[in-house]
Amino acid sequence: MPSSQEDLTRLLDPDYLADVDSLTLDDTRRMRAECQEAEASLSYLRRLIQGRLDIVHAYMERPEGSAAPDLSSVVENLAGILAGPGRPTGPSRNPVLHSPDTDQMAELTVELDAILGADDVARLATLDDAQLSDLAVRLRELENRVSTERRGLFDRIDTLQAELVERHKSGNASLDGLLR
Repeated sequence: MPSSQEDLTRLLDPDYLADVDSLTLDDTRRMRAECQEAEASLSYLRRLIQGRLDIVHAYMERPEGSAAPDLSSVVENLAGILAGPGRPTGPSRNPVLHSPDTDQMAELTVELDAILGADDVARLATLDDAQLSDLAVRLRELENRVSTERRGLFDRIDTLQAELVERHKSGNASLDGLLR
């Protein structure tokens, strides 16, 4: 069974969409679905990364000379912290899956946990500004990489969707299967 990174590499390979116009309708739908599932998993992972980054920023963005917040005050203010300070919104998509396959992105989840595991959040108050800044940089780099991969998947989903629409418009696909 291929690993999730192998699956993602395969989906993002430039040859993945080669000869898309010669694929069967079922193959085109299958490919769109697997890209949508991978995108949903990456989207979930991206939200985890952003949440941890927001928590690191809560420790970094304190008045100069003041002590780091204790864990109980962070937990108390968690909803506001995770709301993020004016986070830019990206293009929204209709969610395909309500519960993404978290196993699908296992390697990236391991990488996130290596940077800042959920259990490591409690030790953030013990880190100095340089260590917090380093964590923030590493989380931002991972978030940027995941975002780039999501954009690549969006491009593939759009191409496959356009192919399906074109087939229906041209009469090369029956209307019975339009909503599948």
